[in-house]
Amino acid sequence: MPELPNHTPPLAALRAFEAVARLGSLSRAAAELHVTKSAVSHQLRALEADLGVPLLRRGGTVRRAETTAAGTELLASVQQALTLLDTACRNVRASARGRRRYTLNVSANPSLAALWLAPRIGRFIELHPDIGVQVYLHASQDPAWKSQDIDLAFLHVRARGPHLAEPGDIALMTETVVPVCSPTLIAEADRNDPRVFLRHRWLEEKHIDSPETDWRTWSPRLGLAESDWQEPMVLSGLSTVVAAAAAGVGIALGRAPLIDEDLASGRLVPLMPQLRMPGSWGYVMRIHANRPMDASLPALVEFLAEEGRSKGAW
Repeated sequence: MPELPNHTPPLAALRAFEAVARLGSLSRAAAELHVTKSAVSHQLRALEADLGVPLLRRGGTVRRAETTAAGTELLASVQQALTLLDTACRNVRASARGRRRYTLNVSANPSLAALWLAPRIGRFIELHPDIGVQVYLHASQDPAWKSQDIDLAFLHVRARGPHLAEPGDIALMTETVVPVCSPTLIAEADRNDPRVFLRHRWLEEKHIDSPETDWRTWSPRLGLAESDWQEPMVLSGLSTVVAAAAAGVGIALGRAPLIDEDLASGRLVPLMPQLRMPGSWGYVMRIHANRPMDASLPALVEFLAEEGRSKGAW
């Protein structure tokens, strides 16, 4: 009977296997590992040839790469080993820099990061001066988990696909939409009068699958006739819309709690708040799978979860 090989396969091949198994496709794994798709495919074939067993089912009628029985068994051990390696490397880096705790890397979309997360990260650091937090931005619900070494990501989710919460996600908050403007634009006595909407420009966020942020949804809700319709000024990103509204450019449809800081400071004021609408979207916190951690990350998660449970500024 031939003797079985006793060498360990190359680390790059094991990383490629783990990435494809976790992400479900060669393309996404290649992007995360900063190599070509063909390189990932070659590493997988070499690993399967080395071990003498198929590890993944891919191609054909399989839309997402799936582990075989052997692949599932191997995946758990590979992920544990990679986690140990990551932990050891992070601890060495932290020791070299003389820090007791490593900096946490978090990722969020631009609007959440600018309007809601940034001021709360500032308050968290005041309470925990020994914990550093670095905020990265992502678009299209796609944090750069590996390349930016992300510990925690904030994802915009909804009840209907494709942007669904996943098992293990931590609920953060839901959204409510209300018209807002600069306090200098409309006098306090007129802020519950729907006729003010006829006298000022409408600002609209370019936001997919969100009827509550569309003035066509709000026009009949405000009792406006079809002849009262005006084409809104469409802007990209809620932070841009908020900046324009605060500058007095017009009336915006604001998403609380992202606008809570601006409402609390008086930079924005609500109009007809009794007509506020529940949002289609909410936010969850997602921790990097198999992430080594100390007390820093749970402290940040609990702090932000408590902030998310806040009743808000109005």
